[in-house]
Amino acid sequence: MANLEELVERFKNKDVKAFETLYSMYHGSIHGVIYAIVKNQDLADELLQDVFMKAWKNADTYSSKKGRFFYLDAQHSQKHCY
Repeated sequence: MANLEELVERFKNKDVKAFETLYSMYHGSIHGVIYAIVKNQDLADELLQDVFMKAWKNADTYSSKKGRFFYLDAQHSQKHCY
């Protein structure tokens, strides 16, 4: 498996396999953040999809200078819930 920096760089270049790998690495944790806020399984599932689709849409704007991928995605998840 590629290291995280390589995965994120491939993700930024719209590599679907990199997206799938990052999703499998982080979806559980991100879902937990969302569920803790909304307290509804179906809504949390839907918001999780929205968050990852927004991340995909804006992948080329990601910068490691802003923070680690997981923390940025978790932060976006929290904002998306409110």
